[in-house]
Amino acid sequence: MLAAMGPVGAIGAMARRRPRRRAGAALALLLCSSGISLAGSIPLTELRGSAYAGGVVPNTAFMPTAEARAAHEPFAGVLRIAETEMRTVPSPLKSREVLGKETALFPQTELEFATVEGDLVPATQDVIRAGSSGRGRSFWDLIVQPGKVWSERGEGAWSRAAFPFALVNSLEGETHNGLATFAYRGREVTNLRFQIVQQTAPYWVSDYFTAAGIAQASRRSAPDSQKFVKPYRASLADRVILGSWADLAAEVGSDRLAGFDAGLPPEQTVLAGLDYRGKFYLQFCSSAAGELPWCDRARFGVWSATKALANETALLRLAQKFGPEVFDLKIADYVPEAASYPAWRAVRFEDAIDMATGIGNGSAKREPNNISDGYIDPTYDEWYGARSERAKVEALLATGRAYPWGPGKVARYRDQDMFVLGVAMDRFLKSREGAKAALWSMLEKEVFLPIGIHYAPTNRTLEADGRPGQPLMAFGYYPTIGDMVKIARLYQNGGRHGETQILYS
Repeated sequence: MLAAMGPVGAIGAMARRRPRRRAGAALALLLCSSGISLAGSIPLTELRGSAYAGGVVPNTAFMPTAEARAAHEPFAGVLRIAETEMRTVPSPLKSREVLGKETALFPQTELEFATVEGDLVPATQDVIRAGSSGRGRSFWDLIVQPGKVWSERGEGAWSRAAFPFALVNSLEGETHNGLATFAYRGREVTNLRFQIVQQTAPYWVSDYFTAAGIAQASRRSAPDSQKFVKPYRASLADRVILGSWADLAAEVGSDRLAGFDAGLPPEQTVLAGLDYRGKFYLQFCSSAAGELPWCDRARFGVWSATKALANETALLRLAQKFGPEVFDLKIADYVPEAASYPAWRAVRFEDAIDMATGIGNGSAKREPNNISDGYIDPTYDEWYGARSERAKVEALLATGRAYPWGPGKVARYRDQDMFVLGVAMDRFLKSREGAKAALWSMLEKEVFLPIGIHYAPTNRTLEADGRPGQPLMAFGYYPTIGDMVKIARLYQNGGRHGETQILYS
């Protein structure tokens, strides 16, 4: 749950159960039982060996101990990681194979890092396509976040490194958050020890699971491992200030916070906190192995919160740039494929963002209206599983039926409407600014960066020619706590940041 106090409104959320994906900003977790053992650091002998002692261990085993010192040397270069079998709980997973890929395999990948003042900084925080690109047998792609480097007493010239990461898939929207660690000395690196201890709501991989494993790793140099240092330093300067729950209670009184998370099942809640007077106070950041380290750096698969955090934000930015007439633009004028379907010809951008296109596969019963009527219908996975932009557009046009009331009258929840709106907005922007313009790049440069969001990973369609693909926009954005707080503050300031009106209000 993320929420706000005083003039700052709610961002927050609870767990969702398949198949619901509402735009209310869900960050969800069902903790899995796991035989947690081991105190202190993971032994260096285990990192250097070919096997490991057990499954999930306390998250503190991935962190510097109280006696830790600075690393003997910075780490810079590329860490090559082999595809590896994971020990999962439950085992085996019910969803052992999805789209012909194996879900109990950690993906083969290469991760480039540099060291910035003791932080282990990845070259990218975008989605690293592994499983979805066809590489190896694993189902998973990867997102990597900054971690730490340090040294421990009694380990000679060896230094240690650790980082948080998330297993994701480019067609979905959840995160399976975890930690990884390795040791290094000169050109040598040990194996990579990892565990998965927290997740947001799943869909294709229906299991709520924990996992652990050890993967073979090697190291190679990178030609310019410092090129991403400057952006990282800028992101640190713009980070949201975090405070403790105890500090907030001391400031506002514990009685005002009583029952703050009442009604949220603790076994289904990832984190909770309040944004109050320019600081975010974190109540907890749970996982199956204790508090999640670097929770402020972790990225969360927020599923349909993407609709507000990204899609609505993009539309309001376009309206601010080009005028409010953007709301009345017709989808079919920018997605000409839709013009062949009479029901789509009158649908406006505004109708799509309201999910009131008048198209869907629910009943024609209008009163009382059930907004979820027809949401996950038998044709849904034809669109959901389509890989390319063209295939997704074709699927949503072919499967959506016209309701008798037409557009702009009745809201019916549809991910497809949000996706096609994203396509239409991207093509509109290209019509005004040229073929190289891109909707997500506009969001990054004209909205996110000015408010201090320096990284904005999102899932995109998978294009055979290697193009980055169209952002899914209905889901697939992976923000941090701070990212969500910054976007919420922008909305609650009427779309204004400082003296600049960024969003139409």
